[in-house]
Amino acid sequence: EDTTTDEVVAGLDLGGRTAVVTGATSGLGRETARALASVGARVVLCGRDPDKLAAALDEVGAGAEGQLVDLGDLAAIRRATDELDGRLDRVDVLVNNAGVMACPLARTADGFEAQFGTNHLGHFLLTARLLPLLAAADAPRVVNLSSQGHLLAGVDLDDPNYEQAPYEKWEAYGRSKTANLLFTRELVRRHGDHLLAYA
Repeated sequence: EDTTTDEVVAGLDLGGRTAVVTGATSGLGRETARALASVGARVVLCGRDPDKLAAALDEVGAGAEGQLVDLGDLAAIRRATDELDGRLDRVDVLVNNAGVMACPLARTADGFEAQFGTNHLGHFLLTARLLPLLAAADAPRVVNLSSQGHLLAGVDLDDPNYEQAPYEKWEAYGRSKTANLLFTRELVRRHGDHLLAYA
């Protein structure tokens, strides 16, 4: 069944709630941010390109703020979360949407295989550093966007960066999406008494 974002949020009032959405400069992230803002949420759009972020903010309109962050750079994530901690008193909803898919072999700023490093490790660090702001909210939610791609491969902790085995872009994507699911399960196990986590 096809359901639009506007149908999903119909009847909701998210006034007074704060949402942080990664990968919010295009696609699902931008549409998620727009829908949340349309029902009153304060939405922080996260993206790595200043021009695309400015364009997304213009489209989303009232209730939208921007935050530059490159999820392929752990130092950039630390800087961004420090900035968010300085301007937000809580995070009610964290949508970990940003990602790369089936790209040629590349490395993050810290040397990780790009899909695992961006799709999983970047969001892992972002979420971990935002946990105090999530803890300050009433019934916070974390949404980690996975996909059916998780069926392609499990996580290989013996060679996560393809330093031994030949690189295969779809396998690498599958590994990152499986990691998203496992991360979600562990969030529930450790913090499920306070927050709801979905994948």
